[in-house]
Amino acid sequence: MSDRRFNILAVDDDPGLQNLYKDILESVPASLAAQGRAGRPECLEVPCFRVTCRAQAQETVAAVQASVAQRNPFAAIFLDVNLPPGPSGIWAAEQILQVDPAANIVLVTGTIGSELGNLPRQLAFSDRLMFLQIVQFATALSAKWRAEQQVRSLNANLEGLVHQRTAELQRSNEMLRREVDRRRRVQQELQHSLDQLRKIIGGTVMAIAMTVEKRDPYTSGHQQRVAELSCAIGKEMGLADYQVEGLTIASAIHDIGKISLPAEILSKPSQLNSLEMSLIQAHSQAGYDILKSVDFPWPVANIVLQHHERMNGTGYPQHLAGDAILREARIVGVADVVETMSSHRPYRPSRGIDSALDEISAHSGILYDRDVVDACLALMHERRFEFTASVFA
Repeated sequence: MSDRRFNILAVDDDPGLQNLYKDILESVPASLAAQGRAGRPECLEVPCFRVTCRAQAQETVAAVQASVAQRNPFAAIFLDVNLPPGPSGIWAAEQILQVDPAANIVLVTGTIGSELGNLPRQLAFSDRLMFLQIVQFATALSAKWRAEQQVRSLNANLEGLVHQRTAELQRSNEMLRREVDRRRRVQQELQHSLDQLRKIIGGTVMAIAMTVEKRDPYTSGHQQRVAELSCAIGKEMGLADYQVEGLTIASAIHDIGKISLPAEILSKPSQLNSLEMSLIQAHSQAGYDILKSVDFPWPVANIVLQHHERMNGTGYPQHLAGDAILREARIVGVADVVETMSSHRPYRPSRGIDSALDEISAHSGILYDRDVVDACLALMHERRFEFTASVFA
């Protein structure tokens, strides 16, 4: 069916009226063209009609069912109310609406009845008026039918588009959920690997520290206690967890260079001479040389190298001063002094924690970093720190 051609169903038990429907509707374009050529006012443009006629209610319903099945429904149905001897047009209308709820049905009845069958085939003026009324009615219903078809088509397209977009969104959401789950699993696996690596590093560092202390039983646990205090000072100063972790590793092996010293010097029960002291002071450089090739994620080797440097440049081995000394090395330096002075040594008894705190307080800003000293004093005076066990437990 072309864009301007519509199917019309005319239902009447009178063959004459069926022919009248066909004559009126199927001759619309030619009739209007003839009126135009005769100089009469032209009517509005109307579509072409193809008229199907039926005489009884049952065959009318069957015709509608067939048109719907063929996806070519009737644009308008002119249905006589009286269809003897079978069911009425009212019954037929009810059945049609069940088959095609969008059907445009015009129920036809009148008092002139059989006189319509006697109308001449050539239309007079009054007949032409009936012609125009039927044409206009069919045209209006056809236009309504087309508009409804277009609306249904648009609705179907819109509904299809909504379903399509919804399905695409659901697929995207599912892909996103899977990606989030995958990344969460990867993150968990990485975190697990990182935790394992930290345990391995901690265990390795502890093994190294214990190796050093086995050669110097008089200072056993010194590096662990320095690490414990360094960690506490770093947290008190607000260092990030990542920095505190590196600080703990470096302070736990800050004396690793002593592994190169003779055991006799480490355990000598008297004051060291100048030569022996120079050998002791070389342990920072020796520790750096041991650790510099290890690819730690923190500057461990440089912290070990600098932990005996002092703020005024009087330390060793490089005589660094002020901010040239790593902050972590300044922390280890203070913790090292406090632990050493408060512990027993072969060549002297413990001086006690109070003496150690007096030492760092008296030389705050001179030998030792002022912020580090303040943090250490706060921890000790407020009794928020005491030496316990291994920091890697």
